[in-house]
Amino acid sequence: MQLLAPMMLLGATAVTVPIALHFFYRARYKPLPWAPMKFLKEAIEQTSRRLKFQEWVLLALRCLALVLLALAIARPGRESASPSGNETIDAVFVFDTSYSMAARDGERTRIERAKEAALAVLETLPNKSSVQVYSCADRAHLLGPVSRYNRDQAKQVIQGVEVTSLATDFLPGLTDALTAAESGTAPAKEIYVFSDLQQTGFTRQQGAVRAKCEEIKARANLVFIRCGNPERKVSNVSITDVKLIAAIPHTRTRVPFVVTVRNTGREPIRGVKVSLELDGKAVERDVVQIEHIDAGANAEVTLTGSLDEAGARLLAVFVDGDGLEGDNVLYKIVGVRDKVRVLLVAHPFAGQPATDAGDWFARKALVPFDADRDRDKIEKYFIETESVLPQEVSPDKLAGKDIVYLLNAAARTDDPLSGLPPAFVTKLAEFVRAGGGLVIGCGDLVQADAYNRVFGGAGLLPFPLARGTWEATDSAPFVPAAESIDATSVLGQVKPYTDWLRRATLTRVLKLDEAAPNGGRVLMRTTDGKPLVASRVVGEGEVIFFATSLDETWGRMMSDGQLAVPMTTYLVAHLTGRKVPGGTRTAGDTLTWAPPVTAPGFELVKPRPRGAKPGDKVRPRVKLPEPKAEVGQKLTVSTADALVAGEYAIVPVGAPETDGITFAVNPDLRETENLDAITDSELEKLLGFRPAIITAGAGTETAVRERRTRGEWTHWFLLGLLFLLIGEAAWAWSCGKAW
Repeated sequence: MQLLAPMMLLGATAVTVPIALHFFYRARYKPLPWAPMKFLKEAIEQTSRRLKFQEWVLLALRCLALVLLALAIARPGRESASPSGNETIDAVFVFDTSYSMAARDGERTRIERAKEAALAVLETLPNKSSVQVYSCADRAHLLGPVSRYNRDQAKQVIQGVEVTSLATDFLPGLTDALTAAESGTAPAKEIYVFSDLQQTGFTRQQGAVRAKCEEIKARANLVFIRCGNPERKVSNVSITDVKLIAAIPHTRTRVPFVVTVRNTGREPIRGVKVSLELDGKAVERDVVQIEHIDAGANAEVTLTGSLDEAGARLLAVFVDGDGLEGDNVLYKIVGVRDKVRVLLVAHPFAGQPATDAGDWFARKALVPFDADRDRDKIEKYFIETESVLPQEVSPDKLAGKDIVYLLNAAARTDDPLSGLPPAFVTKLAEFVRAGGGLVIGCGDLVQADAYNRVFGGAGLLPFPLARGTWEATDSAPFVPAAESIDATSVLGQVKPYTDWLRRATLTRVLKLDEAAPNGGRVLMRTTDGKPLVASRVVGEGEVIFFATSLDETWGRMMSDGQLAVPMTTYLVAHLTGRKVPGGTRTAGDTLTWAPPVTAPGFELVKPRPRGAKPGDKVRPRVKLPEPKAEVGQKLTVSTADALVAGEYAIVPVGAPETDGITFAVNPDLRETENLDAITDSELEKLLGFRPAIITAGAGTETAVRERRTRGEWTHWFLLGLLFLLIGEAAWAWSCGKAW
């Protein structure tokens, strides 16, 4: 039993007062001889035993009343943290480091409140107790201290806790916390979770979280420290997307970027400003203010930026004016090119010279100029094409190319003089896996069996080809269905392109075997549901397969310039974007690089602060573990230490950033899908029991001390005292006794 006010037990010495009165009262009697008393002696002797018994009962009741009063004032209770009587505790602190913890409630952020509360809880731990500190978002990480019994180290660790760009999930932190607590030697275990108690942290893996909390309840004391105001609704705008519409990024151009922002809060927000940076340089002319966004609504703004240098450029979009900074930025690696080089492999039209091959429509869509009038423009244009016949193409033609078009190109059969050479097909598969793009258009020379054997065997078909084609008439042709386009695909759902699609007419469509799983997906269908365009990701590259011809032999899809040019632009922008080294990732993703040369070691270059100049040497570096390669596989370097949004690079030790690979890491937007905090009653319902929940603030230390006793017994002692006094009064009245 624990006494919160043990000095009050001194009041129990008042029990001597009724004892003294009892014996003093007896001492006042003096024997006096009196003759009539002889007649009363017999009656007195008969009742003396009853009188003594009544007096002893009254004495006991009065003494017990004073003892109960003293105990009640001393505030007795049972020490729940030390059931065996040992005062030491193994404590584990779990900090929610998701970026909602950076929201402000008043003058301080929630993570600052969490640190203050943790230091207060640390002061309540008995001597020789241990403490371990974990960070937790969607993964848990032990922060320290080096010695679990060193409180000074623990204070330093707590003060150094920082938020990440990850989303909330309490399960990893609770799991590791229980394991850490049970690794200690003290019989009492306490786990403290410092968080704004965001709903999604409990509901993302609701069943597993409930089971883990029940397990912790059976083995330790689980206490949630609420570090935010559940009544406060955070105003927040997230940047959900930034893309180039119908534009292929190349040098010496000013490119429009369409930015999509979403109000994830519960109330409308006004006056949000959107700005753009390219390689750390702000584009001041294109700061746009959004006057009003309703709750749950999206808004789009267009910003433009000049692309001056070729290579991987870092695009950053920022918003200002909401209550949470964690998702106020979106990064994207944009591959800027001086030239885009395309190889066109096509048979000539029947009875026509090779110069009039079946790639004419594709070339016109790629380079939309007249060959005679605009020769100077063609030579200066950023897209270069090279045409070659299928039977004459060689593997060295792929050198320096970005995209390959196979237009009605026959796969080689038994005739060594027909179709694509096997060596070229083998090199083409390597080209795609390395990040190249491949576009396949059909025609009369595309035979299902040969294509399945040659290209299917090389892993370059989204679906196996079925024998035969679907036929239509000029009066009732097949028509592409714009509504069938996968919204996340390369083709997009952008007007007026989708309106132009309805003008295309097709007379033949090759059959695809959709029932055979091959890693592909259909991007667009005809209005009667036939698969028209399919794709398959192969390594770092992608294959786009048209089940119709890309000339006029099977329809009029490519002969309409208003349709052919934007569709080709989408394809080229998408396929060249896949070849950008590094790329865009989400916080917590694993960054992987296959370096072209070996090095004694590699480093992860972390983000520079916003506003720093690109040349500033402010980016910290972390040595990465030695890379390993499986037998027959390339050497790869990997790290999962990209927890904060920004620009990262993997480079050889000591090498400049340009010698490695660059990654853009964005916040995990799952964090702001629902910013509501869970209430005490909701948490009780979700877990199946009422956990201890303490609000961070000035009374945290006192609240923790009181919670450490599993309910004081003071009210029971006072209730017992009340009944005792009532019983004593009734007994005294019946006996004719009083104080």
